[in-house]
Amino acid sequence: MFKHDLQQSFAPVTEPIKTFLNEPLPKGVGWANTLGSALLATIVIQVVTGMLLAIYYSPNAEVAYESILYIENHVLFGRAIRGVHHYAASAMVILIFLHMLRTFFWGAYKHPREMTWVLGVVLFLVVLGFAFTGYLLPWDMKAYFATKVGIHVGGVMPVLGKYIIQLMQGGSEMSTLTLSRFFALHIIVLPLVLILIVIGHIYFVRFHGPTPPGKREEELVKYSHRFFPVQLLKDSTVAFLAVVILLFLAVYYGAPLEAKADPTDTEYVPRPDWYFYALFQLLKIFEGPLEIIGAVIIPGAFFTILLLLPFIDRNPARAFAKRPVVLSLGVACTIGILALTTWGSYSGNRAKDGLVAGGAVSDSAMVSAQYDPARGETLFVGLECAGCHDAASAGDNIPPGLEFSGNKYKLAWLAGYLQHPHRVRWLKRNERPVAKMPNFDLTPQQAGDMASFLLTLRLDKKFPEVDFDFAEADSDMVISGKTLFGDYGCDGCHTIAGQGDAIGPELTRVGAKLQDDYLYHLFKNPQSIIPGTVMKDARLDDIDVEDLVAYLRTLK
Repeated sequence: MFKHDLQQSFAPVTEPIKTFLNEPLPKGVGWANTLGSALLATIVIQVVTGMLLAIYYSPNAEVAYESILYIENHVLFGRAIRGVHHYAASAMVILIFLHMLRTFFWGAYKHPREMTWVLGVVLFLVVLGFAFTGYLLPWDMKAYFATKVGIHVGGVMPVLGKYIIQLMQGGSEMSTLTLSRFFALHIIVLPLVLILIVIGHIYFVRFHGPTPPGKREEELVKYSHRFFPVQLLKDSTVAFLAVVILLFLAVYYGAPLEAKADPTDTEYVPRPDWYFYALFQLLKIFEGPLEIIGAVIIPGAFFTILLLLPFIDRNPARAFAKRPVVLSLGVACTIGILALTTWGSYSGNRAKDGLVAGGAVSDSAMVSAQYDPARGETLFVGLECAGCHDAASAGDNIPPGLEFSGNKYKLAWLAGYLQHPHRVRWLKRNERPVAKMPNFDLTPQQAGDMASFLLTLRLDKKFPEVDFDFAEADSDMVISGKTLFGDYGCDGCHTIAGQGDAIGPELTRVGAKLQDDYLYHLFKNPQSIIPGTVMKDARLDDIDVEDLVAYLRTLK
């Protein structure tokens, strides 16, 4: 009697579970139907890892990048958690794409499952929304410039374009306000929408049951097995494999991170994540006045047709042979998406390689192509570099402070120096420094990683942006700067190609070593940049300083 009463008490909980597990499945339902469960598993992983990351993340443009570095290097399992979150985002896009393909080719969108399909399409759009809002959050170069392109796409919309840009950016330029809005969308708005859609989608799936492969809705269906235990085991196996793959990628590769966003970099090649390559390529095909075709019309038409597909295709047949037109269009669209994605990847890589080959690649582009600042910081800490470079830049500056390395050095020079350290400063007239940086026998990759980390150390308030693009300096400015270099007696302290005195650092290749803005501010106010330096303030006007920098930047 007691046992019966206990069973009755738990009936509201146990009965739905029994019904769920004992659902009869049509013949032909098997491994192909496991994609939905694998997708659900990745969604759960994204929610859990996203909450863990949000605990340490700061949605402020000044410190967002540093908070990512902190997660990577100081939070327990932080690198793995961020890696899982990164790769699970790609897994969600792949799984939902395959799930929709399976649903389309099996005709599972047909009556009475129209709403199941519509919610699936909306879920796909929400997943892409997660991807778009999520990759801005690291606030690195790729995040900044790829998002800037994405916001521009929204701005192409007729009439509404300028309002969309204002709404997304929160101002005329991307800033902390942009970042905070994307963060709110990513962790509050989209998750709530996602949960509602997933609940609705699962409800309709269970309400109508799995689609009988190849059969009309009114045809007699043969049920061959139940969800438990065979199909549950298959679903669990695929979901488990997905989790194992994500963990492997996270542990062995980690999530990528480029240099901190630098809005002033005019040479960076914007590159979206792979799932937006198709749109990326459409924007390259349709340029100028035709941009609206690639940015709005084609994507808009595609998703509109997807949403309306169950109401457009009223053919009740699900067998392949009885749906030649729709299936042919589906195959053509799938091939088109894959082709555009591949093309976008290829053209982007070719553009990047062309910059590198031509010698016009910027420091930020080099970071994007090769180096990982997070690994560089780990090396920096492990080699105890701060033991010598802990003091701020001042006086003789030996060893130099590194608090504004990102404002001072160029990546290529810094990476080369870290791999093969050499004396670059005189202690005083005709005397070498007593100490010399040891050679840690870094590989090119390790040296580049550490250099890319050092470029994240910036004091932007100390080095406000110069209102002149030195890349546009003409030959007259270079000639004038060379003359000024002699007139002001700069060669009395600095050597260039063996000419001059060696009190200060040699400047033979200074253009490959120091950034233009750093040279500008050093000339304008030497004591402000390096307190106690022997370099005198010549009180130069802006034009003379620009000419001097234009000359020195040619010394490579």
